Parts: sequence; C-alpha cells; structure tokens
Amino acid sequence: MPTIGQSYRWIILACGILAYATSYLTRWSYTGLASFISEDLQLDKADLGLLGSAFFYTYAMAQVPWGKSADRWGGRTVISIGVLLSAVGLMGFTLAQTFGEAVGWRMFVGVVAASVFVPVAGLLSHWFVPKERGLANGLYYGLGGGLGQITAFLLLPLLHLYFLDRAVLPILGWRGAMGCTAVVVAVLGLACWIFLRSYPSSTDSEVHSTGYSSSKSCATYSDSDSPITRDPVLWCLGGYFAAGIIALRLVPGWLTIFASEWYRVEQGFTQTDAVIAGGVIGTVYTVGHVVGSPLLGKMSDHLLPHGVSRFKCASVVLGLGALSVSCLTLPMRSSWMLGGVALLLGVTLHAFPIVNAAVSDRWGGSRTGQALGWINMMGQFVGAIALSVSGYVGIAWASGATGTIDGYAGIWYLASAACVVGAGCGWMAHRLTKSVVRIS
Repeated sequence: MPTIGQSYRWIILACGILAYATSYLTRWSYTGLASFISEDLQLDKADLGLLGSAFFYTYAMAQVPWGKSADRWGGRTVISIGVLLSAVGLMGFTLAQTFGEAVGWRMFVGVVAASVFVPVAGLLSHWFVPKERGLANGLYYGLGGGLGQITAFLLLPLLHLYFLDRAVLPILGWRGAMGCTAVVVAVLGLACWIFLRSYPSSTDSEVHSTGYSSSKSCATYSDSDSPITRDPVLWCLGGYFAAGIIALRLVPGWLTIFASEWYRVEQGFTQTDAVIAGGVIGTVYTVGHVVGSPLLGKMSDHLLPHGVSRFKCASVVLGLGALSVSCLTLPMRSSWMLGGVALLLGVTLHAFPIVNAAVSDRWGGSRTGQALGWINMMGQFVGAIALSVSGYVGIAWASGATGTIDGYAGIWYLASAACVVGAGCGWMAHRLTKSVVRIS
C-alpha cells in the first residue's frame, strides 16, 4: 500500500467540511420546510418543537460512542458510515406518514449525524500538526456549518418549489426536496469512503493497533493511563461547551425573530418585509460564523508558540460573546447597529474549534474522540434543555416589560450569563493546565 503524504491533509479537510455540512443539514433540514411539513402532517408548533428536540437529545447521547469508535476504528470508517446512514434517515423522514414516524426518524438522524463533529476533529489531529490545528478545525466548523445552514434554510425551500409542480416525479413538494437531499448526502458519504484516510501513511496501521500516534508527542496529559474522566480539565471544558451551547441555541434561535419584531415595531415595516429583514440579520450572523471560526482558529495557532494557551483564547472570546449578547438589550438605533451586533455574535459564539484543537494538544490524537465525545455530550444535553425553557423565560420576562422588544431581554440576559459561566470554565481549564504546548 503506497504511503500518503502530508499534502493529502487538505483533501482530508475538504472531506471533513462536506461531512460536517451534511450533519448541519440533517440537523436543520426540517426548519426551512416547516410550514409545508406542518400542513402535510397536520402539526402544530408544539409538534415542531418536539421534532427539533428529538434530534438533539439522541445527538447528545451518541457523542461518546461515536468518539470512542473513531479512536478505535479510525475516522474514515466512522464518518463514512455515519453520513451514509444520515442519507437513510433523511429518506425515512421523507416517507413518514404520521407524526410518530417523523419523530422516530428524527431521533435516528440525531444518532447518526453525531458521527461527524467529534470524529472529524480526531481525524484532523492526526493529519495536522499543532500549529495548524486551530485553522483546520475553524475551517471545517465554519465552512461546513455555514454550508449546511444555507442548504437547509435556503436551498431546501427552493427545491420544494421546484418539485411542487413536477407531476411526472414520484415524490412531490417537500418530500421531493428532502428525497433529493438524501441522495446528495449519500453521494457525499461515498466520497468520504473513497477519499478519506484515517492516518497520514500506511505505517500508521501500527499506530491504530497500539492506540498511539505521532501527535501524542505534543500531548500534555495522554501519557497517563488513568481514565480521561478523572482529569478535571475535561469537566471544565464540558462546562465551557455546555454554557457556550446554551448561548448558541438561544441566540440564533431567537435572533431573527427578535430582528423581525424590531423592524415591525420600531421601523414600521410590514409583516412580510419585517420577516425578510430579520432573515437578512440572521444571514449576517451566519457570515460571522463562517468567517470568524477560521480566523479564531488561526489566531490560536499564532499565539500558541508565544505561550498563550488555546484555553485562554477560548475563554476570552466567549467573554466577548457575553458583551455582544448584552448589546441586544440596548436600544437599537439603526439597522447597521443591529447588523454589527449580529456579525459580532456570529464570531464570538463560535470559538469551539479552538477547544477542539486544545483537546488534541492535551490528550493526543489517540484519545481526542473520546475526550470530545464526553465534552460535547454534556454541552448538547444542556443546550437542548435551555432551548426548551427559553420560551418560558421570555414569557416570564415579557410580563413585566414595557414594550414588545423589551420582552426578549430575559432571553438575552440568560445567554449572556451562560457566556460568562463558560468563559469562567475555560479560564479554570487554562489554570489547571500544568504545561503549555509550545510550537516552534
């Protein structure tokens, strides 16, 4: 078997971006088509909320198993199988005739879509040296997430319109759009199987069997045989993820709704124009995510040789996120101000790639999947719960508000407080880290 050089790492990264795009797409695939699905299956808002939460709870539970599987069998096998099964789940959802069937398929999709985020981070830890890991994780997280969001929010509704009047096709409307997407996801799963490689060369088959990799030489903790769950840094990072994901569920979930209401109440827009304007603000937030994640990752790469740990970087960025969210409680003077805050939020709330790289630095490539599995599981569970109760927080706060826009302040304060807690957990992880990986 020929040796594969390090230059192949960019193909690995490209496959990781596309794989993560499928995960994001399956996560939000129902949202752009929600009104059509509701009409077809006769669902109300409570039912739609259950469709969303059904995904996230199973997604959270599957993090550790997929992470350990990637450490044991390699990222290529786990990611490819997960993406292919995601296509199966989307097709199953396409054919659902009842609400119960739709929920069941969403739960299945949650399990298999969890096969990407953690395993890709583990895969990159083998292919990219520490001084490149921040950028690599930022690119796959930012570009992959943005591509998946755009497809779910914009392309799927357009596909619905295309399939709506094609009577010659076997599946029409939203089902046709979802079925077409399932086929594309299956093709991407096959591409991952063809092009992905778990390790840089054929000699790394020995690495796989022993559980050690070249990246382990850069680890600060993985030399210990003690269970990874005994490291307090793991739980600090779990707190960071949990608090950060609370903000990440609340802000994008309510930002476009808040913006639409602001345009209608404060600017006098019609309902239709206000919804469109709110969507533009949401798009600006997504741009911040797509552009900001690679920039933050590159920043951590640049600061690492100077003794600035990634934990410290992640903590400071999330602290800036707390300030950014609190800006939404201030009077918005113009669309430019609202758009600027949205852009800043898109950047500061997506520092997770820095933590991904820090996990690889600390525990080594052989245990990155396991560590990130525990960390992300904690975050996803807490984030799902926070999203479920956020509406009640808004209602409770709105009861004493003087205006319509003021009713959202409770949600923003909750998200801002979460960012503060997360920043504190990140700073504690930094303090607990005994040594900093220094890259020349």
